[in-house]
Amino acid sequence: MRRTTFAIAALLLLAAAPVMADEPGPVTLSPDQMAQIPPPSPDGYYNWTGPYIGVNGGGEWGHTGWVFVPPGATPAGPHDTSGGLAGGAVGYNWQFDPNWVLGAEADFDWADISGAAPCPNPAFSCQSKLEDFGTARARLGWAQDRLMLFGTGGAAWARMNVETVALAGGGTTAGTTDNRFGWTAGGGLEYALWNQLSMKVEGLYYDLGPHNFGTSGGTVTRASNHGEIVRAGLNWNFGGVAPLPVVAPAAVPAPPPVTRKVFLVFFDWDRDTITPKGAEILEQAAAAYKSGAPVRIMVTGYTDRSGSPGYNQRLSERRANNVANALAALGIPRDQMAVSGRGENDNRVPTAPGVREPQNRRVEIVFP
Repeated sequence: MRRTTFAIAALLLLAAAPVMADEPGPVTLSPDQMAQIPPPSPDGYYNWTGPYIGVNGGGEWGHTGWVFVPPGATPAGPHDTSGGLAGGAVGYNWQFDPNWVLGAEADFDWADISGAAPCPNPAFSCQSKLEDFGTARARLGWAQDRLMLFGTGGAAWARMNVETVALAGGGTTAGTTDNRFGWTAGGGLEYALWNQLSMKVEGLYYDLGPHNFGTSGGTVTRASNHGEIVRAGLNWNFGGVAPLPVVAPAAVPAPPPVTRKVFLVFFDWDRDTITPKGAEILEQAAAAYKSGAPVRIMVTGYTDRSGSPGYNQRLSERRANNVANALAALGIPRDQMAVSGRGENDNRVPTAPGVREPQNRRVEIVFP
């Protein structure tokens, strides 16, 4: 008996607790240093959260076993099954972490999966056929931007026909069709090709267990079925890619060459809330604004290099907006601020990917 096992790899993300450094006060940058700060990036990020619909198709390789009950009845020979299937799916994903995605999916396929073997009476052939196949499964995925690896498991259903066929005349002498229920598990990968369109490839093992299909002459026909499915599909994700907002400052006359004042507000790892120390820096920035003529200031958020680029971009924007809201509450008009996020770009302390560096988790408030 042939049997294939699908293995699902578990991915563990391990990171050391961040070491917080003392947060400095305002610093001063020269015009040349300010010119080295690039503008916000207009690129997008991929978000797997949301409902989706899709189509799929593939093949099946399985095995059907036959038993005639009561004990002592001559068993029929088991046989392999194979064929194709095609259909559709609906589901929902929830990206609850920068890399982890939890989802639920249900699918239905029209199938033509069959096989046959000699019956106890050699004048007849014992045949089985899966006519429809469906599943209802949970999915757990690990995503790196547009690529997601996932494992899946749940319930399986099929509409199965068993029959005996006379080899000489070819006519069906006995047969019945019934619903079968069992379980399925497997895994695969999915990649976002363009905007909301993604492609997936998955493998499933299913087991429908033994089932009695009817009685003839006091003998019960019992058949069991299991197998492997490999299929590919396309999904239309109603969440998907989203553009990053870019706020560009309005054109203003070029100021004379002067030094620029920068206030730095630092944040805890993976947080966008302003700390008490950060609130003190904001009060200093508001006082500096009120002490001179009204100017347009730049509020730019940054992150360290732990987490995915898409998640870090969104986190930097939340930090920048929270700082801008706090400055507005302190009397600086919101229309006098150019607010943007730079994600893990332009590290204050250059690090390798995945490093939690406190000096890079900041918002810069720049006065011209």
